[in-house]
Amino acid sequence: ARKNVEKGKDQMFKRLGASEGITALMDQFFNIGTTDVRIKEFLLKDKDRIKAGMTVYIVEMLGGPKAYKGKELGEIHKGLGVNDYHFDAFLADFGRALLGAGHQDVLIDEVMVSLEPVRADVLGRS
Repeated sequence: ARKNVEKGKDQMFKRLGASEGITALMDQFFNIGTTDVRIKEFLLKDKDRIKAGMTVYIVEMLGGPKAYKGKELGEIHKGLGVNDYHFDAFLADFGRALLGAGHQDVLIDEVMVSLEPVRADVLGRS
């Protein structure tokens, strides 16, 4: 998966269905995440704003247009009490959303490899 990611995220973006596909994926993720007792408290605080920001960020991160103009991830998550347990839950739910969208295991692995480095920023370790 790591080698495929190195070949270019623009291909991953296209295989995910471009912006429209990732937006639909985020809808699925929020359906899952907002019922997950491990992370729903973070997602439900201001669901629409959080979903919109996450969608733009993830579209860009996975090879889409550079459109994210929000705060740094560390700043956003500072003081929320987010830890590795919560980030692992996010990854698990995101993986479930990818699987539910019918994506192949290879693509799911590539997305997971791409998301993992964000952990340090979210948890204020970078």
